[in-house]
Amino acid sequence: MDTKIRLLFIAIAVASMALTPLIMIQNADAASFSCSAQTGKSSDWIEGCKGGWFDHDKCLPKSKYAGDFGKGYEVGWTHGSCK
Repeated sequence: MDTKIRLLFIAIAVASMALTPLIMIQNADAASFSCSAQTGKSSDWIEGCKGGWFDHDKCLPKSKYAGDFGKGYEVGWTHGSCK
């Protein structure tokens, strides 16, 4: 029984070491872009960007919008990630 517990802890440690870089890279990528920080973009574009990012993060289906809101939505969608 003691051997099984040790193997379980080793397996958990190996899995966490393998998955940590994936989690860290995703967070770093998300942190490097902010919809609100985009200069020269309209408020509609910024709101569309936030909406697209939110929808993709929540695994909602991609919507189609027109104008600046739609352009921002597309950019936001590319930065989101369905989990």
